[in-house]
Amino acid sequence: MKLVKNMNKTICIDARLWGTRHTGIGRYIENLIAHLPNQDKVRVVLIVPPDLKQEPLLKNFPKVYASSHPYSIWSQFEMLLILLKVRPDLLHVPHFTIPVFWPGKIIVTIHDLIKHISTGADTTTHSKSFYKIKFLGYLLIVRLAINKASHIIVPANYWKNDLLRRYKISSEKISVIYEGVNSGFFESEKTGIQADGIKTPYVIYAGNLYPHKNIPILLQAVKSLSGSVNLALVCARSVFSERIESMVSQLHMKSMVYFLGFVSDSRLASLYRNSQAFITPSLIEGFGLPGLEAMAAGTPVIAADSSCLPEIYGKAALYFDPHNPGQLADIIKKIIFNEKLRQDLVRMGKTQVAKYSWSKMSQATWQIYQNALP
Repeated sequence: MKLVKNMNKTICIDARLWGTRHTGIGRYIENLIAHLPNQDKVRVVLIVPPDLKQEPLLKNFPKVYASSHPYSIWSQFEMLLILLKVRPDLLHVPHFTIPVFWPGKIIVTIHDLIKHISTGADTTTHSKSFYKIKFLGYLLIVRLAINKASHIIVPANYWKNDLLRRYKISSEKISVIYEGVNSGFFESEKTGIQADGIKTPYVIYAGNLYPHKNIPILLQAVKSLSGSVNLALVCARSVFSERIESMVSQLHMKSMVYFLGFVSDSRLASLYRNSQAFITPSLIEGFGLPGLEAMAAGTPVIAADSSCLPEIYGKAALYFDPHNPGQLADIIKKIIFNEKLRQDLVRMGKTQVAKYSWSKMSQATWQIYQNALP
């Protein structure tokens, strides 16, 4: 890496989890970097894995390379060596995985505290003893991140309030910066369903299948509708998807549930548009981005009345008790058979999603950088 000597300040961004293969955090990092303003007097250096060396979307940034995963112990030492080489005036870690040995100024993004809340053997693929060790390590590094950070960014007031409740920090140390929706979801053409082979009508869920996502309630609601609606599940395969597949089999729902795996944004947008509704039954959410994507695509949203979802979706969604599958089933029926309600929700969704912007997110983050630079 060539160091440019005439720059006044250097900001380093930990981009090891860049890209949608890393789900929500990866999308956040990708859009943060894509919308950064051009500044002659500030040099932005990215820390990326070696496989992003030729990534065209990152070609305008100087890079250093880190081969270890952010969650590994070795990454702590590797990051320290990298930072001693770059010597940034400011480091932004867009996750809680800070380099604990780095003495410089750090801004950290904490997307949620879900692992504080969703705990226990059902939430892990590891043994109980290893999980306990890992959980304690997680709690320790989050506390270190909160204490060491010059400033903390969160995606919702819900998480700001939760941080303030759990940790003794000043509210001035935390900024709420909402996220955004990629432009492709705003297209309006309905295409692609015939190729997907999904029987209509159907409702859709997109996201992972961890226990806190509360998918069994969604399955029970769809099951109770006796085949009048199908369900599309968009998620990457994991041990948790295997558990849900087993549950689908036990409930005799194989003919009405479609496991679509990971799909591209363009295909996901088409799936949203052609569905009757997007449903998120989640007990806890960091931001709820898929619901906003669905709103952008012109799809009604049904959401659990939990965590940050009412804050993010406002009046543009229909809410249900996440422990009550019967209530969810009743709302699904209303959506299917009440065209006026559908259109009202689509209209309100378009208005709601317009409040969110990746460009605004990146600009607000850049302002925090400016305030934090020495």
